[in-house]
Amino acid sequence: MGYGMQREPKKYIYSGNKNAHRIFSEITVVLFMIPLIVFTVVSMAPIVFSKTPMYIPTTPTGTTFGFVDIEYEYVIVTMNHDSFWMFDWGDGTATTWLQLENNQTSIAQTHHWSTPGTYQLRMKFKSEQVPDGVWSDPLTVDITTYTSNDFPNKPILRTGKIQGIIGNEYTYSALTTDPHEYQVSYRFDYGNGNLSEWTPYVPSGSSSYHSFAWEKPGKYSIRAQARNQYGLESGWSTPYQVIMKNTSEGNGTSVDLVFFNNIYYQIIFSSSYNGTFYNPSSGGSNDIQWKGGGVFLIDDDSDGRWEYLYAPTIGEIQPYQEQVIPQKNIFSDVPWLLILIIVSIILGVIGVVLVLIKTGYIYMYEEEVVVEK
Repeated sequence: MGYGMQREPKKYIYSGNKNAHRIFSEITVVLFMIPLIVFTVVSMAPIVFSKTPMYIPTTPTGTTFGFVDIEYEYVIVTMNHDSFWMFDWGDGTATTWLQLENNQTSIAQTHHWSTPGTYQLRMKFKSEQVPDGVWSDPLTVDITTYTSNDFPNKPILRTGKIQGIIGNEYTYSALTTDPHEYQVSYRFDYGNGNLSEWTPYVPSGSSSYHSFAWEKPGKYSIRAQARNQYGLESGWSTPYQVIMKNTSEGNGTSVDLVFFNNIYYQIIFSSSYNGTFYNPSSGGSNDIQWKGGGVFLIDDDSDGRWEYLYAPTIGEIQPYQEQVIPQKNIFSDVPWLLILIIVSIILGVIGVVLVLIKTGYIYMYEEEVVVEK
């Protein structure tokens, strides 16, 4: 009789219908597959049976408030160079079909509304796959009329070079406020037919700056204008005369105009690091001090203290708080609090010992010692 592996049939005992487990499995599969098939058909039907894709163009970005007859810019961002876009302004007008230019990722258009009201600005998208196009969700734009009280206040020239050398770039800053605290932007007229670009928007009551270099010597009239974030432009500031000289005529001197405390001052530079702060109305003058990093210190009232910081390269002047170093004395460096704590601890320990001696918990005794002679 040989030894080896033997297979023995195993017997199972089922109660009921021997095909019940198989029927149950088939029912489970059917119940699971039917909802899955229905869900797939329903979700794919708009794509398979409709020309409208499951895609809604993004709403254009831009202001939702504005004034009549002011141009506003609206932008749509897309990466599809094969698609076409159209702005519907909600007033019965629309753009033609637009397409991305090379190396661009957005399409921008400007529009103005001539009548006050609420408008629904929408974007329509189409492509070869969607020839009929599809609309974006609307952007609601409220347009109203403006009054003379809605314009920014006329700005002032705050800082800038009024006597310099041609070819050198000088920085000019302007300052204004808006009656509604809207953000403001500035531009400059340099008196030679050139208008600067509008500066980035800054909060009302804040200045902004722009730099420029004259190419020809002569006298020029410089002025500034403000615009709030909804496109209303102020009048031009009071012009200020600028004199630009050849390098040989400059002798290293230049003059800056600075405005603060409602007074126009001048800073007369004898070199890049030295100069005089001059008040034309009073005739008073003080030396300025080079602080480093393109910044100067100004004493505006001859009290021997520096009150202002002036940074010509960014057209900024601001109050300066001079650091006061306290005078030291031999008592100011003594840690009196620590000494008081240590003395209190010592006195406390002594007091506890005395109490224990008095109550008998601690006592003193003498011991006689007999010494044999």
